[in-house]
Amino acid sequence: MGRLLVIAASMSAMITLVSAMALRAADATLAVVAVAALVVLLTWYAQLHATEEHSSVGLANPAAAVTLAVVGRRPWATLLPAVVAHAVGGVLGGLLALVLEDRLGDTLVFTDPSLVLTAVGAALVGLVGAWTTLSIDGGGSEALSAVPVLVGGAVLPLGLLAVFQPAVVIGLATAGLVPWDVALVAAGTVLGASAVGAYTVSVLVPAE
Repeated sequence: MGRLLVIAASMSAMITLVSAMALRAADATLAVVAVAALVVLLTWYAQLHATEEHSSVGLANPAAAVTLAVVGRRPWATLLPAVVAHAVGGVLGGLLALVLEDRLGDTLVFTDPSLVLTAVGAALVGLVGAWTTLSIDGGGSEALSAVPVLVGGAVLPLGLLAVFQPAVVIGLATAGLVPWDVALVAAGTVLGASAVGAYTVSVLVPAE
């Protein structure tokens, strides 16, 4: 269990740092594609730790861990440690980005969203993420993990390109790239929407 928590924290730290660097990319499309590509790679790696009884997609995203717990694909007892590990990784990645800020250069121009827009967009991304997580767990391609990244990049301002991953949003707030109130609303909404999305799937598509 301890090794998996370290992996989860490391993944969140990596996505946070790459997201912070991507916000300095040449254009917004390149930033979103870079983060999406990393997420696909890390999801593939996370799946290497899966068993028949338990999915491991949650190693790459605490929102996915919530989704899997709701449908019984991971024990509830492991959820809080996993979320905490992701949060620690996100903060560490944000602190590293903060240290490197002078060397990374200026960010792309993006506006801070209102809390209402943040909540609506994060809810949509959380629902899409839940369906994506269950699709991957059901045997779908790890490439599907890019879908929530692309949706978030399309419906929310660029500063929230990492809204699909709550720990990374907290990390970006730590790095000073996202306001704390926006980050907390986004992270909480995605986690809640992930649970709702998982429950919806379990009702509409009951396990055989």
